[in-house]
Order: sequence, then C-alpha cells, then structure tokens
Amino acid sequence: MRRTERLRYRRLSIAVLPVVLILVVVSLSRERVVAGTSASETIRFNHQKHVAAGGPCVFCHPGVLNGEVAGIPSVQKCVGCHQNIRVTSEEGQADVDVLMRHWEEGRPLVWTKHYDLPDFVYFSHRPHIAAGKNCEDCHGDVSQMTEARPAYRINMGFCLESCHRQQDPATRERLMSCTTCHR
Repeated sequence: MRRTERLRYRRLSIAVLPVVLILVVVSLSRERVVAGTSASETIRFNHQKHVAAGGPCVFCHPGVLNGEVAGIPSVQKCVGCHQNIRVTSEEGQADVDVLMRHWEEGRPLVWTKHYDLPDFVYFSHRPHIAAGKNCEDCHGDVSQMTEARPAYRINMGFCLESCHRQQDPATRERLMSCTTCHR
C-alpha cells in the first residue's frame, strides 16, 4: 500500500473513531426508565400484571388496528383504569401515585421507545394484523414480561426469514419486492 493511501486510512480512522466511541457511550448510558421524566418520576409498567388482569394489547396500543404505529397509552388512558382499580402492592401504588401526579399537573408520560426503524423503512401494523399475525410473533410473549423488552432483533433479516419467505408463492413475490418495505 502506498504511503498516501496509508495516510488517508489513518486520517479516516482518526475521524471515525471518536464518533463510534460517542455512539457506544450514548447507547450504553441511555436511561432505562419505562415512563416518567426522571428517576424519581419513573413508572415501572408491568405488562405481566396488566395482561393477567385482562388487558388485551389493543387496549393500550389501539393503533395496531387502524394506524401506522401501535401507539402508547396516554396518561388519560392509564388514569381511566387506575381511578377505579385498586393496586395491591406498595411498589405498584408508588407507580400509580406518580401517574396521578402527571395527571394532576397535566404532564404527559414519556415512554422509552423500544423499536425504532430507519426512516427509509415503511412499516404498518395494519396489514400484519389483517394477515393474522399475533403480537407475540414479533414482540415475544409480553404477558410474561414485567418490563417490555425486544424479544427479537427486528430488522430486514428477521422479517424475511420469520415471515415473508414463508408465504404462499403469490404473496411471497409481493412481499419480497424491495418497495413493499423500502420507500
């Protein structure tokens, strides 16, 4: 390799390394709160308890039926239940107290985003639900999770291998077209 090429690679490495390090530090230091605006305002939303109490996914995430995104529950939705439902644990009551403070002060809950697809990817829950997919197919058994977390790494490979390539030939051809998901 010529000297000028080595210098170019060295300069590129010097320029890229700090960016990579910053991205790693930021991703590792992201606060893992589920809802709230600070550690003292954290609500530990327990999916397991809410599902066991009879709450279907679409009650809190109604966008899966008719929208582009599943959506997350508003303070109003949470308060609608928790004004009438008694919480049985101190930890649960502490979370409801935080929720009620948000409600009384007119502040929204800030939820941690678990899935963030690139801007060039088009995704809508609507056709997946219409095709009979269950939430668990992509999100895992959330009814057994105390804190929601990605069960699978949702990316192009996951979608193609776990679903799109498994369809009947006519559907598969349409689903394998790049423009189905990339706009």
